[in-house]
Amino acid sequence: MSDPTPAEREVRITHVFEAPREAVFAAWTDPGQVAKWWAPDGFEVPPESVEIEPRVGGRFHLTLMESAGPGRFPYRSEIIEISEPQLIVLKAEAIPEAGIEDTITRIAFEEDGGGTRMTLTSGPYTDEMRGNAEAGWLALIANLERALATP
Repeated sequence: MSDPTPAEREVRITHVFEAPREAVFAAWTDPGQVAKWWAPDGFEVPPESVEIEPRVGGRFHLTLMESAGPGRFPYRSEIIEISEPQLIVLKAEAIPEAGIEDTITRIAFEEDGGGTRMTLTSGPYTDEMRGNAEAGWLALIANLERALATP
């Protein structure tokens, strides 16, 4: 059996939001907005834990906290490419205890009628982690959808 190709080790999700591209891009780069949608069910992101420097070499840091427990999980990445409002590319640090190696997440934003087509590609992931990563990104995109719909 051959090793999986890089594309087979990635998660790729496309979603269309009924919001302007600038608004969707801002939801990824404004710390207050990120704190509202980044956490999956059972977690929260304290707004004071979010540090985003929207520039190449800038930080994209936050901490996930269990809503009903003591667990704290830092997410640390570097912005390695950014072009407002078209593209954000993040390089996340490995989390060896979770079986996650360094990952690259690319978020592209394209106008789609009056909305925005967002394409997220993230990886590489191990076979064991790919499904979890995809489920996690889908949950975060659903949260983002709700956050963008809330005035």
